[in-house]
Amino acid sequence: MATSTTDAYDVAVLGAGPAGLAAAAAARRSGSRVVLVDAGSRVGGQYWRHRRGDGGAGHHQWATLRRLRAVAEGPDLLSGHSVWHAERTGVGFTLHTTTRADGREVAREVSCRRLVVATGAYDRQLPFPGWTTPGVYTAGGAQALLKGHGVLVGRRVVVAGTGPFLLPVAAGLAARGAEVVGVFEAGRRTGLARRPLAVLGSLGKLGEGAGYARTLLRHRVPYHARTAVIAAHGDDAVRAVTVARLDAGWNVVPGTERVLDCDAVAVGYGFTPQLEIPLQLGCATRLDADGGLVGVVDERQCSSVPGVHL
Repeated sequence: MATSTTDAYDVAVLGAGPAGLAAAAAARRSGSRVVLVDAGSRVGGQYWRHRRGDGGAGHHQWATLRRLRAVAEGPDLLSGHSVWHAERTGVGFTLHTTTRADGREVAREVSCRRLVVATGAYDRQLPFPGWTTPGVYTAGGAQALLKGHGVLVGRRVVVAGTGPFLLPVAAGLAARGAEVVGVFEAGRRTGLARRPLAVLGSLGKLGEGAGYARTLLRHRVPYHARTAVIAAHGDDAVRAVTVARLDAGWNVVPGTERVLDCDAVAVGYGFTPQLEIPLQLGCATRLDADGGLVGVVDERQCSSVPGVHL
């Protein structure tokens, strides 16, 4: 494996999604020398995942991506670089990355005085019988294949789990020609009503959600609350799933089970932040309200480790 070393930067930003792009743009406007590192081939993260030549149709806030991309893209954008280790060295940090170049693996080291970790999150999964059967995808995986490659995970798809992210996944699949058997939300329809201030602060997201709901209605996709996939069936591939109603304690209501034919399942129970790099650097963590592990930050997104922002 060949190795190369970059010059030292004032700021290194890990992750070129909306948060990472905004952080890199702000740091560059302040006059700092900034390097933006991302494992993907194009900036945008999961939210703006797109294919080459994508003009923005079907994406939300595409103009914001174009504005941020104009600042971020350049010689100090390291796309296609995976960071496998980060360590404190002297007054700053060293990032150890790998990338493919000229058909071979190349190791690269990036030095910086300050580090911004904006690596996003991954789908939280709850296991059920058959959940490792080929054809069972995370909701984020199903959307990534669709947005990044134009690939449908199946022709007849069940979307299940919890949270508003199920809506864009189901709407995207339906709009691209998949038959979405249904959206099976394990939670209650009134879940957002318990957080009125958060809802009022995200009115734009409510409008976005209404657009997804119209798409589902147009394609006659049913939405079932308090219902979950409790088993997937098939040997070499998914052939069907069993869904059932849930009571207030998320227990299966006897007698409500039914089997639905499908060739793919997209399941997601919210998100868990990617904390591998913060944990390597010794950043403090805590359990969030949903029981998931998150990094501890102050009002400026500073972690417990000086020089590291999350």
